[in-house]
Amino acid sequence: MNYEQLIEELREEMLQLVNTKCDALLQMYRSGEVHTSVKDTIRESSLITVSPAELKGKRPLAVQFAPGEWIETPTWRKVAQRILQTCNEQPDIHERFMEMCGKVAGRWRTILGSSPEEMDVPIKVDEELYFEGKFDTEAMLNMLEKKVLEPAGVDYSSIKIRYMVKVQEQAKSIEHVPEQDVLEYEEQEQHVPVQTM
Repeated sequence: MNYEQLIEELREEMLQLVNTKCDALLQMYRSGEVHTSVKDTIRESSLITVSPAELKGKRPLAVQFAPGEWIETPTWRKVAQRILQTCNEQPDIHERFMEMCGKVAGRWRTILGSSPEEMDVPIKVDEELYFEGKFDTEAMLNMLEKKVLEPAGVDYSSIKIRYMVKVQEQAKSIEHVPEQDVLEYEEQEQHVPVQTM
């Protein structure tokens, strides 16, 4: 795993997001427009760089393995299933998964097993290979990464997830202020009482 490359990719993603937001704010400032809305924003993150906690409440759309096509995954269970199935296609990983069957357990149940009967919500990966899916988003992705992919030696640094985020944008009307009056305008703004919801 090349951590320097991962950090650079993360930097690139973050800069792209900052640039997009700043461009939108500049356009809003220049036009003086007012808008308050809730809109869906599509984001993409590398599985290795995004925290599973950040994905709670988000709606998955697709998964990408290396630079390639996006595969539609409308639920987090489908995300886990697609990742496991794609990794399982590699003979050496399949062998490791089969060796791990019945040996990977959570607190009360088997996480990776050979029979759906030993699980509450079995996700079929292959014949005689099932992953427990009765978890919330964060717990399931943590189990997937920490209890299955990493112990099996899977390099999942190239896996990306595309997901939907509800973003509430609130902006008050922005008056056009001549360049020389910007500091005065900002000082006036600092003395305005803040409303809380």
